[in-house]
Amino acid sequence: MPRVALIQFAPLEPHQGDASLNLQRAHDLVRNAAQEGADLVTLPEYFLVPSSTSHATASHWLSSFQDLARELRVDIQVGTIVERATRRETRPVLENVASYIDWEGNVLHRYKKRNLWWPEKEYLCEGNEDHQVFDTRFGRVGMLICWDLAWPRAFQSLLLQNVSLVLAPTYWTAVDAGPLGLKHNVHSEADYLKVLIPTRAWDNECAIVFTNAGAPASWNEGDPIGNEEGRIGGSCVCVPFKGRIGGAKGPQEELVLVDLDLSILEDARKVYGVRRDLITKLKQEEALPSWVVE
Repeated sequence: MPRVALIQFAPLEPHQGDASLNLQRAHDLVRNAAQEGADLVTLPEYFLVPSSTSHATASHWLSSFQDLARELRVDIQVGTIVERATRRETRPVLENVASYIDWEGNVLHRYKKRNLWWPEKEYLCEGNEDHQVFDTRFGRVGMLICWDLAWPRAFQSLLLQNVSLVLAPTYWTAVDAGPLGLKHNVHSEADYLKVLIPTRAWDNECAIVFTNAGAPASWNEGDPIGNEEGRIGGSCVCVPFKGRIGGAKGPQEELVLVDLDLSILEDARKVYGVRRDLITKLKQEEALPSWVVE
């Protein structure tokens, strides 16, 4: 039963691109999580540079978390770090990358965000690799980033690979609904997430660790979009049968610890049989990927 730490980080806008303050604050929170017995620590999307413009020191940032994981003996899902794209012939030339580091400091997996939120398309290249799972000491893990959660096909690939735990770093805000959405409901995006995350856990017979950016501690909760960029938090862990089993108390920056018993997934697979039926349907349609292990 891993103890998962969700760091609902409230990134500060770096002065002239300097993310060192956010980096140090994130390190301190990871240390706090380790002292509380965390086995796996997660951070949100864009936790170092909210403006998504810096990439020059991406390798340094990642290696600093490798050293930290090795020192503290914890696994770390390093939110996302913006990097220069390897596909130089395309424009734009940046990619949004989530990395998973094990407790020995090894980068077990890197995932480049595939489903971009529409403003991101102006400065990010979408990833072109298939969604994949990878083995950890806690089981089979997959990573999705923010708007990926809205795409059932992203989950389907992970489901077919028998994923147990989906880690989802996000920077999902109240203002993402835009003027059209907000005129109907100023709480639209928070309400959406409250439905979306547990539903995806049920639909895909998996646990989901959703780690969103937090609002500054000084924010007045009475104003749903009044803090910087409308950060709404809502970080949580969801599993089938139970839905949300732990999470942040509010939108502000918070360190949340959740003991996650993944044995519940065995019962979910027996009761719902979503993966089993999906494989049967794809076989009938002669569309089952060759890599699927039944």
